[in-house]
Amino acid sequence: MFVDNFVIVQPLDPIVYPIWMGRAESDVVKDQKNENYRKVYVQWWVPMRKRAKNDEELYYNCWLNKWKCNHADPKQWVEIFSVTFSFSARSNTTINSVINISATHASKVKANLAAANNNSYVL
Repeated sequence: MFVDNFVIVQPLDPIVYPIWMGRAESDVVKDQKNENYRKVYVQWWVPMRKRAKNDEELYYNCWLNKWKCNHADPKQWVEIFSVTFSFSARSNTTINSVINISATHASKVKANLAAANNNSYVL
């Protein structure tokens, strides 16, 4: 269900990183005996911004930026509870593609982040 979907993750430091985005390379592990139970394997993506001097500048207004696959960061198992939203990738999206977060998806992610403390999410 999650394979090839883009997942939006809520980072620990939302001041510098409003969101992290990656592409799921696995479904959620449902086997309770597996060490990666309730996790999904993610290839991270990063915003594109010319002349960004640091992460704050890179992630500033990341909702409107284009994103590309981040080959420098290793793929990682991510707890499913930290995923705040996911959306399907176009069928022709590859690790060499550049994508945008649509305005509709951005508004849903923002609503979910705002509602996270109340445990009510927008689907």
